[in-house]
Amino acid sequence: MVGIEQKGDGVRKHRPLVFAYYVTGHGFGHATRVVEVVRHLINAGHIVHAVTGAPDFVFTSEIQSPRLFIRKYSETAVVPRDSILTTEVEWLKSIKADLVVSDVVPVACRAAADAGIRSVCVTNFR
Repeated sequence: MVGIEQKGDGVRKHRPLVFAYYVTGHGFGHATRVVEVVRHLINAGHIVHAVTGAPDFVFTSEIQSPRLFIRKYSETAVVPRDSILTTEVEWLKSIKADLVVSDVVPVACRAAADAGIRSVCVTNFR
């Protein structure tokens, strides 16, 4: 999970981690804060799949990288219905996600748990 592979000659080589970063589309506040985190992850050489209901331009106007993928979800995805959950679990496995990050998208952590992937919630609620 740390993104380091041991080579036979003792040299460590970093492999990019794959992040599935779910962010609510309720307003632009959450997404604009997430952009900065995503930018840092990509600049560190990782791959980020932003799963969001926010417009693409919130991300693409700030980040132009082949390591950024945007996947849209409908607002109904906040309710962990069985069909939505099954779809998310399958998708997380298909991208070989190393970590799921959720900024108030409840189905994300449940899908991660069902897929056997670690997850973390990040937001600014007080």
